[in-house]
Amino acid sequence: MCGRFTLTMSYEELVEKFLIDEWVYEWGPRFNVAPSQAVLSLIIGKGQRMAGPIRWGLIPSWVKDQSKWKPLINARSETLEEKSSFKHLLNKRRTAILADSFYEWKRKDGEKQPYRFMMKDKEPFAFAGLWDKQANDNSAAFSSTIITTSANDLVQPVHDRMPVILKGEESIKKWISTADYTFNDVKELLVPFPSEFMTKYKVSQEVNSTRNDFEACVKPLENLS
Repeated sequence: MCGRFTLTMSYEELVEKFLIDEWVYEWGPRFNVAPSQAVLSLIIGKGQRMAGPIRWGLIPSWVKDQSKWKPLINARSETLEEKSSFKHLLNKRRTAILADSFYEWKRKDGEKQPYRFMMKDKEPFAFAGLWDKQANDNSAAFSSTIITTSANDLVQPVHDRMPVILKGEESIKKWISTADYTFNDVKELLVPFPSEFMTKYKVSQEVNSTRNDFEACVKPLENLS
């Protein structure tokens, strides 16, 4: 699964890296993004790349009583076309959720040790995601989910699932260009990212609390005093 991640790059770096044309809302560095919080999502609208915040935890448009629905933070790639919560979004509502690392926890001797996973080149990337809209007479609420796949060799010792990572202009463009590419055209992207391009290290238990969102969360454990 993917239950926590980071996006620490500056506004200027993100605009340049992801060719963003329009910002809906300004974004600051985040060191411990958690479910139910806003994530920075990239879509194509009216021919432009638009970036803005969206709630992490999908609530399908057909849900009548949100209080009885548990938001879906992840969607398994293997069953997307079978699930009523996701299948209607695959051709129309794909999004790239921007990130530069994610966390997973390894259980040992009754304790859970957090690890940070990122690219060896330290470059940002995107998670393949889906979004939906809950609308009423006066307003609309947008929500999203991150697609997961089986873990690669680097992640596997810590967790058996990992987010689907889109890195590079070609894969991101294809995923968000719903007018040009059907889900059948892009489903080949929903595979484990090659482990040889990634790295991991232990981090502090600070990341266990969603209240903690500061730079110490991403510091290697052995470098903390």
